[in-house]
Amino acid sequence: MLRSRRLALLCVAAPLWLAACSTITPSRSFDADESARSEHYSGRFAANYTRYGRSEGVQGSFRWQEQGRNVRLDLISPLGQTLAVVTSTPSGATLDLPNEKPRNAPEVDSLMEQALGFSLPVAGMRDWLHARPAPGAPSSVTRDANGRPDTLKQNGWTVRYVAWQEASEGTPTPSAQPRRIDMARDGNEAPLSVRLVIDPKSEQ
Repeated sequence: MLRSRRLALLCVAAPLWLAACSTITPSRSFDADESARSEHYSGRFAANYTRYGRSEGVQGSFRWQEQGRNVRLDLISPLGQTLAVVTSTPSGATLDLPNEKPRNAPEVDSLMEQALGFSLPVAGMRDWLHARPAPGAPSSVTRDANGRPDTLKQNGWTVRYVAWQEASEGTPTPSAQPRRIDMARDGNEAPLSVRLVIDPKSEQ
């Protein structure tokens, strides 16, 4: 069975799949010299992509943890089983899958695409989740009537900020935070679109 089909059906098709859905322990730790405050996000994702000439789709929930340049992303099935864990640090990246050896690479995007059929732009998302361009790469930003980013283009992706939520009390710099983000990879060779709906901080 193709990996893309497996990801879409894992933990849903039959009870036998549950044996492959045990909790995944990340095999890569965060780099210790990243001392920034840890931040957490959770929400739902839906990805639509083309693989081997066929349209595919997968959805579920996600958990995102960041500390400086360290990032951990958990992708979770609709039944609550962990499908994959992505860990990206300055020293490298690892993709952990159920009952498989960890896959390592300098960066994580290619790992995800090879194994799962689609890739979330983890490196860019560190900043795009904060509604800002990633440093060190050209970008263009349009803004809405309130001065918030409306569309951000960078690194071959178009990021649209569809809905916003007010930051929770007690945040260091209170401001509106993205509620829904639509991302599409530019170009026609391998179409890919991802929708993220981020939970309010009080729900995490």
